Amino acid sequence: MPEIVVTLDIGGSGVKASGFDVSGEVATTVAAVPFPPGAAHGGTFDPDIWADTATAALAKIVGRCPARPHQYLGITVSAIRIPFVLLDADQRVVGPSLLNRDRRALPLVDDLVASVGHRALHRTTGHWAAPEFGLPKLLWIQRNCPDAWRRVRTIVQLHDWFVFRLCGAIASEASSAAMSQMMDISAGTWAYDLLASACGVGPEMLPEFAAAGTQAGGLLPAVAEPVGLPAGLPVHLGGGDTHMSALAAGGQAPGCPVVVAGTTGPVQLPVGSAISPEASYPLLVSSLPAGTGWALESNAGPTGEIVDRLHDLSELSGPSLRTALLARGFHVENAPGRPEALTILSGNPFFGPRGWHTWPAPTIFGLTPWHTGAELLDAARAGTCLAFSEILNQLSGAADSRSDTVIATGGMSRSATWSQTLADVTGRRVLVRELDQVSGLAGAALVAGVSAQSFFGDLKATRYTPDPSRHAELQRSVQAYCRLYSASQARSQEYPLPRNEVDVHASPH
Repeated sequence: MPEIVVTLDIGGSGVKASGFDVSGEVATTVAAVPFPPGAAHGGTFDPDIWADTATAALAKIVGRCPARPHQYLGITVSAIRIPFVLLDADQRVVGPSLLNRDRRALPLVDDLVASVGHRALHRTTGHWAAPEFGLPKLLWIQRNCPDAWRRVRTIVQLHDWFVFRLCGAIASEASSAAMSQMMDISAGTWAYDLLASACGVGPEMLPEFAAAGTQAGGLLPAVAEPVGLPAGLPVHLGGGDTHMSALAAGGQAPGCPVVVAGTTGPVQLPVGSAISPEASYPLLVSSLPAGTGWALESNAGPTGEIVDRLHDLSELSGPSLRTALLARGFHVENAPGRPEALTILSGNPFFGPRGWHTWPAPTIFGLTPWHTGAELLDAARAGTCLAFSEILNQLSGAADSRSDTVIATGGMSRSATWSQTLADVTGRRVLVRELDQVSGLAGAALVAGVSAQSFFGDLKATRYTPDPSRHAELQRSVQAYCRLYSASQARSQEYPLPRNEVDVHASPH
């Protein structure tokens, strides 16, 4: 008898719903629904439209799955971690709602650093000050939207918002809330003193915490009826999207890093016990879902988003290619002394306050009239591997360990060429499991109350063994890439996001 758990995975471009049969059979049913035009624009998103998209994804997967309504065990949620949703006294959305990559709060970072300091903020929250993270965004809304802020009564993370829309309960989970910069990581509570002094947020505005896998409530009739599921079906708390992706891909062993090569490029390293703030700085620190340990994290920035800008340019070359590149925010650099090899800055190799203060435009070096869009796509993918190599070394240095294996997941890991390049440049074996097989696995494991590892016995993994003959050359490429990136940062304006983030051909995967 199938026992299906549905996981809703909310990304920056849409919602992916996947079903997993916890009785032992992997359910390959996956349904992806992109956000409609206007759901995300100019660095903001519409929480109600995003919730409606999640409902549409839920209906789509139920329509595809052969299970009967009574054979579903529950629903769980993972979501991008940084956006929050502000609610008034009637639990209606108070805007604006800022996306994770929106950088309008950059001017407030200096104020936050002056009053608290990067290291002091990191000691408490596990995160330093950056406009991508939560606390500067909250301060921006307070200062720039005072009328809206006066109406705010509850602050929820994006994960919490979707749980609320499914079952009406307001609750939060630590791994998904960590990037809000509103948590005391060591205590596992909200950072009440910091929030009171920095932005006047009191405990009455914040949800209670519960462990990942906890049942938050039952599916509301208004959601259940149109999607074909029974009202009251258990809705469980999930976790942060990177945490859940890493767990689903097999990243539970302490010391084995997981590259989540999606729209952005987080790299997470599970550790058995918390390490000191001084030793972990500037890496991000959070708890793993269900209290299974701690995670150190780095990030190469909008790697997949940059690569996705090139996907439909494969047949172009010459002036038409250059025109299309400029229209999509790329900068073409052919100054004397630059490398003859085609190089694209498609990932940030410098993780930390200084490395993230300025984001240069994705820059192309060595472009000739004879290069095609397909060659640029290959170069962009290779550039992400060079950036990942550098931040993987940063993670290994902080943890004082270096695993000979890297687990890779996310959209780019579907490319055998990309996965092999990652193996060659890092000198480590890269292990990739089929995405459609594991997408619902972590959520299913949480609901079933078992380790995700127990489901891996029948899941095949592709292993990419590093080619020693390429490693030294690629490491020289990493050094050259870092020099180019640093020089571009020094003369760069702010990194330009696409005018409409829904229109960058990004996959919900």
